[in-house]
Amino acid sequence: MTTPTPAATAPRRGFLDWIEWAGNKLPEPALLFALLATIVVVLSAIGSAMDWQVQPVKPVVVTEAVVQADGSTIQQPVLDERGRPEIRLEDSGAPIEPRSLLTVDGIYWMLASMLRNFAQMPALPLIFAAMLGIGVAEKFGFFSALMRWLALLTPKKLLTPAVVFIGANSSVASDAGYIILPPLAAALYLAVGRHPIAGLAAAFAGVAGGFGAGFFPTGGDGVLTGFAQDAARVIDPGYTVSILHNAYFKGASAVVVMLGGWFVTDVIVEPRLMRLHNDELQRGDTKAMHEMALTRPERKALFVSIGAAALVLGAFLALIVTPGAPLHGDGQQTLPNGRVLTTQAATVLPAGAAVEEARQADVLAVEPLTVIAEGTPRLSEAPGPRWAQVIVPVILIVFLLPGLVYGALTGQIKGQADVADSLMHGIRSIVPVLVILFFLAQFVAYMGYSGFDRMLAYAGGSVLFNADMPIPVLIVAFVLVVVFGDFAMSGMLSKFGVLAPIFIPMFMIVGMSPELTTAAYRIGDSVVNIVTPLNSYALIILAVFQKYRPKAGLGSLIALMIPYSIVLGIVWTALLVGWYFTGSELGPGAPLYYVPGG
Repeated sequence: MTTPTPAATAPRRGFLDWIEWAGNKLPEPALLFALLATIVVVLSAIGSAMDWQVQPVKPVVVTEAVVQADGSTIQQPVLDERGRPEIRLEDSGAPIEPRSLLTVDGIYWMLASMLRNFAQMPALPLIFAAMLGIGVAEKFGFFSALMRWLALLTPKKLLTPAVVFIGANSSVASDAGYIILPPLAAALYLAVGRHPIAGLAAAFAGVAGGFGAGFFPTGGDGVLTGFAQDAARVIDPGYTVSILHNAYFKGASAVVVMLGGWFVTDVIVEPRLMRLHNDELQRGDTKAMHEMALTRPERKALFVSIGAAALVLGAFLALIVTPGAPLHGDGQQTLPNGRVLTTQAATVLPAGAAVEEARQADVLAVEPLTVIAEGTPRLSEAPGPRWAQVIVPVILIVFLLPGLVYGALTGQIKGQADVADSLMHGIRSIVPVLVILFFLAQFVAYMGYSGFDRMLAYAGGSVLFNADMPIPVLIVAFVLVVVFGDFAMSGMLSKFGVLAPIFIPMFMIVGMSPELTTAAYRIGDSVVNIVTPLNSYALIILAVFQKYRPKAGLGSLIALMIPYSIVLGIVWTALLVGWYFTGSELGPGAPLYYVPGG
């Protein structure tokens, strides 16, 4: 009998290895949502058969009678120690029971509503329109040239903060940040006598770890906006979330990510690399940096394109601040015929039933079915600042025009076909997102039909409300939930599609706004991007890593990036908790608190 040598013994799996193994066993996102939708169908039948029930509740502002100087009495909100209205929960209507999807009507509804479920996803038009302009700018190299110019222009002492800051803002350019910035940063560091792996790490920390930060609205913001609004309307049917709902917080986050990445790179990572891997300074050359340097035509095209973007932004600013201009003041969106889009509850009766009664009411249709409108119509699109209502078209134009100018000046546009292809480039990049959205739309719709969305919201929200947990604790807890979820399910869209319908309504019941929940989600989703084995872009970063350390593996990359993940997670969460205590909006018209009827 022979004893196996150490080389023949199977290596023991570590914690990260088990996470990677479990994550790889999950279905692809589109198939995952198809599976979740199927589970909802089955559970709806089980819950209906077993008479599951949840008592709906509504948050109500506590008021008290106040006697005025003239002797009259008015009701005023009771304020807590922070000066915010106190809220209590009241029962609201009859208990909710699941509605089975495995019935004649349920199966008919699933088939008849399939296309509508997809077409009415709020994220669909937002991300589609935004990516038209962003795709053009990316296709012709405007984003690439801008990142290369900024990085090469930066002094040696400010190289780290500049690289991290550019990375944190690169998510506007889809995956360009992953492809361009890390190899460029490594070459830049090597050229100025700094460790190239430190440059690689700083760039990866900014691009992936700061993914949810940045000064510019992105296609991802459109996705979060749509899901957050849908989830919020489980509790408040009139709630509207703007694509700029986290704009202020995102801008501040870019600065915090820059400072955190700067600290980790220059104080922790690079000194360790210089001590343990000083020989890597001799590997590689500056060829990559020279290849990425802007040529004279590229530099000229970039400056002209930046000027075009500035002119567009200046024109929009003038339209906003000039009295009487198209984007000045508040506005209400209308249909082409001048009417406004509304939603209204209605009762559908069998053909010929109560026709006379229906004709005396607001009849929407008489034959073949009778539809009687109930209640007061509600605006589908709330009035508000005109500029906020056109932000997606602004994004489209601001990126489209500079992209076209850059493509024309660099000789990439030779005819109409090139322009058309550039417009399709951005849409091609979101085809996987559209596939996921189709199945995600069915999952969300099935949750609504079965009543599970409201049942989960009311049950979980009541538990949280009665537990009386401080909102800062809920913020930290939700960040941790997202962090752990990131090890099992990659992709911002996939995780938020699962978490938003559950947590946003629950947190609204305890006073957290959907915008605040989304801000916490950005943190948890971003800081683990740099260490999760499920990040598909990690292989691109690993390829650059192996140029300087040929034997490096995924474990080496994760070990390199763990300090960034920890530090960014702490300082970014601290920023949001501190922001909460200031009471400041997270974006234009994006409050921290949800006040019923507010």
